Amino acid sequence: MRVLGLALSTLRARRKSFVGPFVALFLSAMLVAACGLLMESGIRQGIGPERYAGADLVVTAQQSLAVDVDYDEPFGGRVRLPVSAVDELAAIPGVESAVGDVEVRLGAVGPSGDLAGAIDGRPPVGHGWSSATLGPFVLAQGDGPTAPGQVVLDGALAARLAVGVGDDVTLAVGSTPGEYRVTGTVSPPEGAGALRQGVVFFTDEQVADLAAAGPGTSGRPGAADARGEVDAVGILAADGTDVRALAADVRERTGLTVRTGDARGAVEFADASGSATTLVAIAGSFGGIMLVVVVFVVASALGLVVQQRRRELALLRAVGATPRQVRRMISAEMLVLSTTAAVPGALLGIPAVGVLHGLFVRAGVVSADYPVAVGPLPVVIAVLLTVGVAWIAGRMSARRAITVKPVEALGEAAVETPRLGVTRTVIGVVMVVGGVFLSLLPAFVAGEDALAGAALSGVVLVIAVALLGPRIVHALVLLVEPFLRRSPHASTYLAGRSTRASSRRLAGAVVPLVLAITVTVVQVSLGAAQVAETERQVADGLRADLVLASSGTGLSPDLAGQVAGVPGVASVTPTVRSQALVRFAEPDGTLTAEALSVQGVDPTDLGAAIDLDVREGSTDDLHGESVALSVAGASKARAGLGDTVELYLADGTRVDAVVVALYGRGMGFGDALLPRDLVLPASADGLDGSLLVVAQEETDVEALAEDLGRTTTPYPGVVLADRASLVAAEKAALEANTWTSMILLVVLFGYVALNVANALVMSTVDRRRELALLRLVGTRDRQVLRMMRVEAGVVVGIAVVVATVILLPPLTGVSLGLSEGQRAVPALSPVAYLATVAGAGAVGYLSMLLPTRAALRGRPVESIGLRE
Repeated sequence: MRVLGLALSTLRARRKSFVGPFVALFLSAMLVAACGLLMESGIRQGIGPERYAGADLVVTAQQSLAVDVDYDEPFGGRVRLPVSAVDELAAIPGVESAVGDVEVRLGAVGPSGDLAGAIDGRPPVGHGWSSATLGPFVLAQGDGPTAPGQVVLDGALAARLAVGVGDDVTLAVGSTPGEYRVTGTVSPPEGAGALRQGVVFFTDEQVADLAAAGPGTSGRPGAADARGEVDAVGILAADGTDVRALAADVRERTGLTVRTGDARGAVEFADASGSATTLVAIAGSFGGIMLVVVVFVVASALGLVVQQRRRELALLRAVGATPRQVRRMISAEMLVLSTTAAVPGALLGIPAVGVLHGLFVRAGVVSADYPVAVGPLPVVIAVLLTVGVAWIAGRMSARRAITVKPVEALGEAAVETPRLGVTRTVIGVVMVVGGVFLSLLPAFVAGEDALAGAALSGVVLVIAVALLGPRIVHALVLLVEPFLRRSPHASTYLAGRSTRASSRRLAGAVVPLVLAITVTVVQVSLGAAQVAETERQVADGLRADLVLASSGTGLSPDLAGQVAGVPGVASVTPTVRSQALVRFAEPDGTLTAEALSVQGVDPTDLGAAIDLDVREGSTDDLHGESVALSVAGASKARAGLGDTVELYLADGTRVDAVVVALYGRGMGFGDALLPRDLVLPASADGLDGSLLVVAQEETDVEALAEDLGRTTTPYPGVVLADRASLVAAEKAALEANTWTSMILLVVLFGYVALNVANALVMSTVDRRRELALLRLVGTRDRQVLRMMRVEAGVVVGIAVVVATVILLPPLTGVSLGLSEGQRAVPALSPVAYLATVAGAGAVGYLSMLLPTRAALRGRPVESIGLRE
């Protein structure tokens, strides 16, 4: 209690000195809590069910691949159940009824002839009429469908399409339209409010046919199988049945995935799972960087406070205080200060996560109606982490004052020394070597891991600078100081001598500035370099003259044949984008999996449509169970030419594919190419994503485009574009994804900048007696201001120089990784670099000049009498 009382007395007496650390700890707790709440939202939260709101259980097949590390990898598509599973589930005791559900994404044609009916980009979905009981949806008008060509719409969708009972409506599966008679409209399930996705009900037989082939098509690969499958099974429990016990029984009997409560919504809405995954990824990556930054900022702020108290601590040692007593006093101070700051800061993380969520929604990476989870655990963890970091940082900052002899401590309190301990120096040098090694890893190893290592090397080098900061700053000051000393202005001379004598104080300001510049520029440059490299690869690799794409759910598979018959068309290459998992055993036998971005292609005339920069093998052999891998994809799969890889398609289908080619333009055209006949039936809708059209020689491309436009007029949602338009669209999509990083980096830079400003203001205010002494001996106010401007320039200049030097290795590694070892020019974004440097310079300059001007307003005689 005596130590606690002394700590409270110290905090009260030096409350102005502790403002900086308090703000740093407060903001740290707030941001850590916000990251934790984002993580919890991604893990625990979800969008509640609408169509399945009346089902007690929703049963699906296993949607992920089992591995031996971390968590199972999701397939990325929909693994379906055999229709026989409906009867098997209905026979389980406690089940009143089981209803199989089949989903078909639709394009609805509005009054203007264009696709309509989508809500926030989510197209309407078609289902069998029997599944309406799972809502339950209630007929508001008319009757249910009883024959092919009849549909029931939800009331809101009917209003958006301007149709009613008895009217005809045009609905498209893929790009193939069909005419249907509206026999009724339904109301949403009770309490559901407005539906987040339009719903169309067909007869059970017709929805099965649509899922298998689509109206007017010749069928798609796997159509016969699709008619015998369901996406999910909704179970209605018998009266008096314990739903939890029934769920456990169904899970044990069948081994299938069983969802209850709000988890049913994850089956219904695929975009909800995407939002959850995005939030977890954001919270994980940003949270990791944030923790590193918090350690730096908090340690810097607390180190400055301890440095300002070095005379006090030295005096305590000189009058008999033992190292243990001083250590306990500082520990108590840190506990009180950090707890006082962390608790309200962590609580403020609750509204802060709402702001971040809103920014992510505006950036388009999270659904607007995806809720934020607010629980106590992230808040408590944020408080504990903040308090723990402060306690450790405080003890480490005071280590020198505690261990040094009292007489030496008094001497060091008067004169700073850049001297570092042997252990700290060795660790700093090792970090420098490790950072450079990580940055150059892409020169020797291909793949995302090496690229991530290059980006991470910037943080490693910043840590090295933090450890070696006083020495680095002192060495740079020694280079600058002779030029300052030769200046004819006395203020410049004084600035040179002051910076030479205060290398430790300067290092406390330089390191956070270096951190802010390095992390921001590396991350922004990485995103910009990825966009530029992808754009370059698409531009260099795309040979097709025209591209047909869809503004709806996709292109019907038979459209490629019709386009190929248009005069002037030399070849048509249909492509379908999807995902696949490659599973392999590590050297220790551990099974792991990596996700690959996949394109399904027809190898016939593929070279005429796309130049993949094939390095080994040939895409002409892309038939049957075979695969072509990009260089990065081969690194992920741990495979080479001629090897067999264990692939799992989006619907869980296993394919033991032989690697027939390795190519270089993976960022532009995906990690892997598979035969279209393999990928199409495994995709969610069995639809093509685009058609790459190559014109015959001497064919007028503009005239051909007009002919294709007339040919595709009956097909709603078909969009015709040229090569330049496709490249521009690809670039725009990539740039949209960089907004997430920009949001987080702005938050991070603002946090660091605010704390740097706080530290510089505290440091400048602490020099009031020094400034007063200069004024008393005849130095004019304008000379004092000029001296501080020079010092601010030295601080910012050193920070920029050091940051620029440690930026070069990671950005060179990024360039090597993205170009697969072809280019070693640092992937520096000039705009990001200049903007960040300007921001850091403004923070450093204003944070030193403004408090100096404030100090000069007082009388020097009064200021000289202020206690330290």
